Amino acid sequence: MFSVFSKFLEPLQEANLVALTDDSKVSEIYDWMRIAYNQGSPGILTTTRLVCPSNDDEDDIDIAYELWQNKEFKKWLAWVNKNITLAIGVQDYRRIGVCLHIADNMLMKAIDEDKIARKFYEPIHYYLCNNTWNEHRLVINEGLPF
Repeated sequence: MFSVFSKFLEPLQEANLVALTDDSKVSEIYDWMRIAYNQGSPGILTTTRLVCPSNDDEDDIDIAYELWQNKEFKKWLAWVNKNITLAIGVQDYRRIGVCLHIADNMLMKAIDEDKIARKFYEPIHYYLCNNTWNEHRLVINEGLPF
């Protein structure tokens, strides 16, 4: 199955640190991401995969640029990746929903305080919610026999 994080782990696969195949389940991708995070991989907390489109379009470039320029955005993104991205596959829909609500409130507060540009709210909110629920559904449905 294809996850927004399928290509994220490729460098670790090439170094023979991760054992994933094309037939790997989405939950295995998240298991390997948690292992990489627990072993100190800094890329897990700074990835924009969950808050950006999966293709390289203008939104992705703008959001990535803002990330590297804005300390408050980095802090928010680290929270999202630690509490939402790494929780996919081990937490139920209620906890993920609560974390999405908290992330949205944190983002709105930063925008209201002019720490993050307002133009980023709509695309970030859309991609965060859409990608999170899609990934959660992939994990939930991977065990179905059809």
